[in-house]
Amino acid sequence: MFMVQENEVQKERLKKLYKKIEMVYGTVYPQMKFLGNIEADYLENFLEMVARVFKHPHINPHLFGFLRLHVAYKEDYAYCKMFNTKLLLSYGYGQEELEKVIKDIGNVPFDEKHKNLAKKAIEAIYDGDAVTQDGLDALYAQGWTQRDVFDAIEHTGMILKNGRILKACLS
Repeated sequence: MFMVQENEVQKERLKKLYKKIEMVYGTVYPQMKFLGNIEADYLENFLEMVARVFKHPHINPHLFGFLRLHVAYKEDYAYCKMFNTKLLLSYGYGQEELEKVIKDIGNVPFDEKHKNLAKKAIEAIYDGDAVTQDGLDALYAQGWTQRDVFDAIEHTGMILKNGRILKACLS
C-alpha cells in the first residue's frame, strides 16, 4: 500500500476544497483525499475535469458516467464501481440499464450517435490499433467534432489510468 501523510502545508486550501466536495457529493471520498494529500493541485484538476464534462457542449454528460462505469467493472475498480453506480442510479437510471452497459458499452441508454461514440472510446483505450480514419470519419459524419471524440477517449483513458494508479496505491 502506498502510504500518504496528511498534506499539512496545504491544509487550509484542502479544507476549502473538501467543503466544496461535501456540498456536491455529501462526503469526501478516500480517493479524493488521497489526491489532495499528494498535492492539492491534483484534486483541483480532478474537480475541473468533472466540471468540464458536466458542461460539455455536445456530449450528454451522463455518457461519461457510463464510460467510467463500464471501465470500472472491466478493470474491477471497487471504488469506481460503487461511486459511478450510485451516481447513475441517482440520475434515475435503473440497475438493469447499468448491468447492460457493464456487459456492453453499446447498450448505453442514448441515441445511436452516443452509442457509437461510446463504443469508439472503449475501443480506443483497449485496442488503439483498431481505431481507423474510416471509423473516426463515421463519427464525424454523425456530427461529432474532433474535440468531442477526443474528449470521450481522453475521459475513458483517464478512468483507466487513474483507476490503476489508485488500485496500486490504495490496495
